[in-house]
Amino acid sequence: MIHGWYTRLATLVSFSIAIILCMLSPIYHNQYCVHDLRMIPFVLGILYGGPYTGLALLAVLLVSRTMMYSWSIVAFVIYVVIFLMTVFGMKWFKFDRLSSRKKIIFSVFLFTIHSIVAALIAKAMTVFVIDESYLINFILLPSLGMLILTYICETLLKQIQIKQALVKIEKMEVLAQLAASISHEVKNPLTVIKGFLRLLHQENLPIGKKEQYLTIASSELNRAEDIINDYLTFARPDPEQVEDISIAEQLHKLADMVEPLSNQQSVLVHKDIQEAMIVGNTRNFQQAFLNIIKNAIESMPKGGTLTIHSMVQKGGVTITITDTGTGMTPLQQARLGEPYFSTKEKGTGLGLMVSYRIIEAMRGVITVESRVGKGTSFQIIFPMDQRKNPSFI
Repeated sequence: MIHGWYTRLATLVSFSIAIILCMLSPIYHNQYCVHDLRMIPFVLGILYGGPYTGLALLAVLLVSRTMMYSWSIVAFVIYVVIFLMTVFGMKWFKFDRLSSRKKIIFSVFLFTIHSIVAALIAKAMTVFVIDESYLINFILLPSLGMLILTYICETLLKQIQIKQALVKIEKMEVLAQLAASISHEVKNPLTVIKGFLRLLHQENLPIGKKEQYLTIASSELNRAEDIINDYLTFARPDPEQVEDISIAEQLHKLADMVEPLSNQQSVLVHKDIQEAMIVGNTRNFQQAFLNIIKNAIESMPKGGTLTIHSMVQKGGVTITITDTGTGMTPLQQARLGEPYFSTKEKGTGLGLMVSYRIIEAMRGVITVESRVGKGTSFQIIFPMDQRKNPSFI
């Protein structure tokens, strides 16, 4: 049975339309009656929508029938009896707990009983002839239609259940992957710290060695903290404080921050930055682009050129980070931003994963172009703050 008010409403509307369309397209009529397939959506609506949905469909059926053919006490009695029989049969046989195969058998059997009961009521209250054409058009064809439509309903519901189960499995796989990567990455610095703490217990250890061991242990603690902070940022990327961000100011600041690393790698940094204002969190913006720029510099161990370029266009600002490093294969490009994937030998992939998450949270779009041996270009497009960039409105 379908749960949730929105799905019940959708069920009511769809089956109501089906009832009206069936009444507008009769399959059989003679001097005693006009027959169509209106009972199929009516019964299906009760079975899959529940008693309250069925009651609403009963009202739709009675009103529609009256507007098309005038009021009939016989039709009223037949519809009410079928409604009560269906509801009672659902409760008695626990329809929502049956297997798909049993639901199909039950619906066809119940519908056949409905047809027989409707004929007996009509024969008792009016002049009604039960002949061969009645058996075909009132029992055989509708029961066959009920069989087909119940099968379709069950197939669709099964597909929805499979999709929901797959989504749940995917979530659990992501959770397991993240948990495993957290455990793996945090365990490495903790193992180093544990080893140096043991060394500090050695007797006659020189003061210089103690300071060296403590420095290394402290740096490993900081690395473990950074790993945890990266995961927390990935889990909660939405900026806590939204403010106006100056693209030029922040990109120049980031270039200054990576200057020691770029000098160490013999990387020439070229800047072509145009001013623009966007809305977001400054700290998160710095973290996202710092990760990308550091990765670009580290991809050029033998030196090269890093280009930081920004260009203002109508409605948005494009930031491009280009390097002349080792580049990536198409397969590596496709996996960028995945947890625990990195092109670096000792990389964790967390930094770029966090960058992707932050950029997405700031309504940015990121694309990557790369060729092996030629370099990589990251292009990020942000919507501009129109209040601070009135000339581009």
